Amino acid sequence: MSLHKNRLFISFSTRIISLMSLLGCDVSETRTSYSSSTSNIWGIDISHHQGHINWKHIENRPPHFIFMKATEGATHKDSRYKSYRKEAQKLGISTGAYHFFSYTSDGEQQARHFLKYANLRKDDLLPVLDCEYQKKMPQKTKVTNELVKFIRAVEKDLGVKPIIYCEEGYYKRYLKQDLGNRYPLWICDFRKQPQCEFTFWQKTDRFRHPAFRGTIDYNQFYGNLAELSKYTIK
Repeated sequence: MSLHKNRLFISFSTRIISLMSLLGCDVSETRTSYSSSTSNIWGIDISHHQGHINWKHIENRPPHFIFMKATEGATHKDSRYKSYRKEAQKLGISTGAYHFFSYTSDGEQQARHFLKYANLRKDDLLPVLDCEYQKKMPQKTKVTNELVKFIRAVEKDLGVKPIIYCEEGYYKRYLKQDLGNRYPLWICDFRKQPQCEFTFWQKTDRFRHPAFRGTIDYNQFYGNLAELSKYTIK
């Protein structure tokens, strides 16, 4: 396609999308073509919700990294964490574990539960604390105190700073005052590039990969493969 034709196509497409938006149509994308070049280090995050995964398709089109849900709260264990981890590591894919934080139990207790079940080892990606808004949030000070207790417990046990997954506004409200910019951030924003300093960006939950039924989360690492290795347990 020539440059002139390409510009005409982009202009026409933009007008169509604008018209669809005015008519109230859903113009959100289901991504299928994110690059996996060395200048775009990408990965996915998964849990038992993904169900069966065709690992042969993962081998044919491998992400650079996979984060897997290990635990939630103080007692829940993800039923597919161990099997997913084993299959991904067979393919030489960098893997990491995340904990979904609950506001109904003690932060340190949640950290102990996560550390025991995740069983993170040398060369695994740094542990991840997944903290998200809920409909009824506890008092701000309680949220911050429990999150910090979790973070400190993980840091003390593994000797590394965990990655914090959240929305940009969440970090600013609950954690920035206490943590500053000392921890790697994995920011979720499906509309635009985050305006804060971040290491990982969850860009969409509508990514399609042949290994999965339906769509999954797509994440981009801001750096190259050598830099990704800096975010592993030594």
